Amino acid sequence: GELYVGQARALGAVGVLPKQVEPVEVSKILESLRVIGTGPEKRVHPDGSEASDVSGEYPSLEKIDQDIRVLIRDLFDQQRSVLRRDLLDSYESIATRVADEIRATEPARDEVDDDEDEKYKATNFVSGRTQIAVALLALVALVFAWLYWQREQSWFAMQQQNAELQRVLDEQLAFGSEGAIQAQQQLSEYQRSLGNIYDVTLRSLQWAANQSTGYAYDEMPLGDRRMAVIEELTGHLSAIGFAGVVRIETHVGDFCLSANGPDGFTLAFPDLPASQCDRIGYEAVEAFELGLRQSVGFANFLRIAESRTGGNIRFDVVSQGNTMPILDYPADVNGVSASFWNEIAAGNNRVEITILNNPE
Repeated sequence: GELYVGQARALGAVGVLPKQVEPVEVSKILESLRVIGTGPEKRVHPDGSEASDVSGEYPSLEKIDQDIRVLIRDLFDQQRSVLRRDLLDSYESIATRVADEIRATEPARDEVDDDEDEKYKATNFVSGRTQIAVALLALVALVFAWLYWQREQSWFAMQQQNAELQRVLDEQLAFGSEGAIQAQQQLSEYQRSLGNIYDVTLRSLQWAANQSTGYAYDEMPLGDRRMAVIEELTGHLSAIGFAGVVRIETHVGDFCLSANGPDGFTLAFPDLPASQCDRIGYEAVEAFELGLRQSVGFANFLRIAESRTGGNIRFDVVSQGNTMPILDYPADVNGVSASFWNEIAAGNNRVEITILNNPE
């Protein structure tokens, strides 16, 4: 009752715990009496910073596992601490109360007269109070022993649950690692495939651009017809994101020529023997200059194309003159007609295009 609670508080008690309290309400009552705290303490490093053990290839999964471990560990520590503190406080409170009650009865016993009946009653009274206190202490001990057993069972169950969660998490991490390795392998294969396709595309474009390499005797090697080929090639290269050099090599054939008065030279008649040609071929310097002949439209196109591609596609024009024929000329002009000779020269009169992808 209120009188007993008032006496207990006057003797120094911080609160009174009812006997009929449910086990699940013990923590709440102890918190309301401010015997225990209301939340776990934060864990910090020795240097004062908060603990963080999350690291590795998959930080989100490790963070979940770390949070679960910290939560369970803190819960166990808190519950054990609360239980120990409850038991100690209860034992100390009951022992103090019994001692105070025994000490309180001693002055009354000293003041009684020598009447044997009064002594007998006082002795019985003290003995009864002591027995009640011992019984109460035993009851409280049994209650807290039962609560401690319940906590241990809960802790064991939570430990098993944590082990199961750890096993599932390890399986997920293993599966994630295996999936990442497979994805990396697939990505590498895909990149190799793209590289192969890219190389095949460049070779195909180069082959197509060299399908009309030859040019006539009286035609500029880098005229408007060649400009159309280079323009189409540049469009395809830009579409695939090419960055590199388009090398344009010109070659000049050594034709069998006849003098044509003030107009210089012209191709000899087909039936004319090659030995009667007025001139066969050119000097090296002259052949080099002939290989660099280009129309105004071709020159303008090269400058515009480099500007439009942001410098990703560069054009390198090289004249090889008559130094690199692909067809050999007859060693002796005797017995060879001008038409046969000029057919060979026409084969050597050509423009070759080479695509260099990011050359050193």
